[in-house]
Amino acid sequence: MVAHINAKERKTSKKRKKSISLSDLEKKLDKVFSQYIRLKDADEGGTVECVTCNQLFYWKETDCGHFIKRQYRSVRWDERNVGVQCTRCNHYMGGRQDDYSRYIIKTYGYSVFDELMRLKYQTIKFSRLDIQQKIDEYKEKLECLNVRRD
Repeated sequence: MVAHINAKERKTSKKRKKSISLSDLEKKLDKVFSQYIRLKDADEGGTVECVTCNQLFYWKETDCGHFIKRQYRSVRWDERNVGVQCTRCNHYMGGRQDDYSRYIIKTYGYSVFDELMRLKYQTIKFSRLDIQQKIDEYKEKLECLNVRRD
């Protein structure tokens, strides 16, 4: 009977840990990516400017707005496709696409605008490793921002 209990204990201790789901990894990446985008252009007090209405906000009160919507995975985490947007512009005004396109062209030029529009229709599948590497990359970038601001 004792041997039987030990065998059961061995079985339970050999259970594999559940790996984190792909969607949970993507949520993690979205969070750290958004934080980086909203902080990278903030001043020392944490103030940022909405790319579409040019109003000033504290970075935590803003969104990481996407010019080409997040559903297009090929540009979802492309820094050129995102910027700080106030909630009003991003949610209630549909992203203000006309103003956002002017921002993209003014900031990066027509060539990047055209490239983003072309990339929009490319199918890309990210592996768990790809996403984890991006999470690590943006965590590191955030740490560099914090060091720079201290």
